Amino acid sequence: MNIFRILLQSMKARITPILTKIKLYTKPSFILTRLTELIKTFFTKTLNVKPRDKDDYYTIGRWMVSKKLAFAVVIIVGVLSFMYVYSSWSGLFPGSKNDGIKTYDYNDILLKFTKGTVRIKGKSGYLAYEGDVSSGACNGQGTLMNPAGFVVYQGCFTNSMYEGQGNQYYQDGVLWYQGTFHENLHSGTGKLFRTNGSLEYEGEFALDMKEGHGILYDMGHNAIFNGQFTLDDIKYSDLIGKKASELAAAYNGKRTIYQADGERVRFMPDISAMTVEYLDEESINTEASVEQVYVMKNTFNTAEGQVKTFSALSAYLGEPIYVGVSYATLPEILTVNKMSAATEGIVINGPADITMNSIFTEYTEVSDYEEEYEVYLHTYHKDGLLYTFVTDQGLDTFSFYFIKAESLADIEK
Repeated sequence: MNIFRILLQSMKARITPILTKIKLYTKPSFILTRLTELIKTFFTKTLNVKPRDKDDYYTIGRWMVSKKLAFAVVIIVGVLSFMYVYSSWSGLFPGSKNDGIKTYDYNDILLKFTKGTVRIKGKSGYLAYEGDVSSGACNGQGTLMNPAGFVVYQGCFTNSMYEGQGNQYYQDGVLWYQGTFHENLHSGTGKLFRTNGSLEYEGEFALDMKEGHGILYDMGHNAIFNGQFTLDDIKYSDLIGKKASELAAAYNGKRTIYQADGERVRFMPDISAMTVEYLDEESINTEASVEQVYVMKNTFNTAEGQVKTFSALSAYLGEPIYVGVSYATLPEILTVNKMSAATEGIVINGPADITMNSIFTEYTEVSDYEEEYEVYLHTYHKDGLLYTFVTDQGLDTFSFYFIKAESLADIEK
């Protein structure tokens, strides 16, 4: 046993120094120190050697550059490149994260040559993107986040733009839009949600606006309007010519019908509109049709956005065909009174006198109203429709407007 112990100690005595040297030579600090010394010695020798003849130079135009100096510059560039690559180690090799996904800074040049699933950090260091990249851009499925850590978009990307199916969120992470995109804009079919998470609209979109057929919902997720939209709003002109039954099927919100001498006004507060319906006495159809639509808004939607002044209206609709004073009609009186009550302000000349008798919850008879109540009108003609904006004389803005066709025959065609 003593012999084995002595033999073991002897072998240990010989191996220990070798292991110690191996441990020393493989330490990062030792390797870095030796590498620094070698580089320093190399450059000292290289730069201290003076060229002896023209063969020790490169000729570049009228300049002669020492071959030793050029070689040293190449080595320096190589060393700097190695240091950059080493500093980007986490971006080159998986493993810096437990799940193996590579992480890059937003301006990392290596992103231009990367393909696959990555994480990208924003300028302030937060996680800005996780998903597919190729050709130096976000391409494929991915998730975009804001500095607060909330998701702002999740879905398909093409050339770093929202393209195809995806979900867009408000800045606090509440779902805003779910559907299809084209070049970052809502386009195709989708659902639009309010900031409280309730569904607002479901249907067709174009250029980030409601455009085409859609359904409008109230805060309780009840469908209140099913019809056509344009320029991010209800296409009110599409209601002209509809039968009363068709209008009732399209609008399911609160309503009140005002009746006076064969004229019927349908008040639809959930879509800020009134319709004027008449019976065609020459037709065998006994159902009333919509002749005019009153829009209870002091803005008008155009392709360039909302406008509210007559100068802007003229730029879009052309010069008015009529400007002047008129006595208010029943729907105008009702609109003035409704808007004055809703805003707690004065619309045009303030509320007008009107005498009504409520027969049923949704049905009211009008027996009399202030027939000499004056309003000031600006009427425009465009695409077979008359747009009349109601205001007070001297103002460059309007309170509301109404639309009618040149004739119902034009609509029926």
